[in-house]
Amino acid sequence: MIKRVIAKVQNLFAGRKPKRPREPKRIQAAEHHINPQLVPRSALRVCEALQKAGFRAYIVGGAVRDLLLDVAPKDFDVATNATPEQVKTHFRRAIIIGRRFRLVHVMFGQETIEVSTFARS
Repeated sequence: MIKRVIAKVQNLFAGRKPKRPREPKRIQAAEHHINPQLVPRSALRVCEALQKAGFRAYIVGGAVRDLLLDVAPKDFDVATNATPEQVKTHFRRAIIIGRRFRLVHVMFGQETIEVSTFARS
């Protein structure tokens, strides 16, 4: 992290513009071979609702790793550019947790989807 900060300062003094964040790379279903039956409807609903509201939202974390290994994930995490307050307004059963690093737990019956905001660098 310190190296990144030093590099940014050096770039500013050298007159270089900071790099723009890249768009996510889309991989076609034929290439990644993820079994869609392993992804619960609740995780998809969270992503779809946030995307319909104009935000970016993706299933992330260990669930993606497990899906690529064709293993049923235990839990699902979603990352979005919406703030925790904005996420909470789109779901009836949503609770903001944490003080410093705030997350939103969106509950569907016994299942809980953890929603976090993209980190800023």
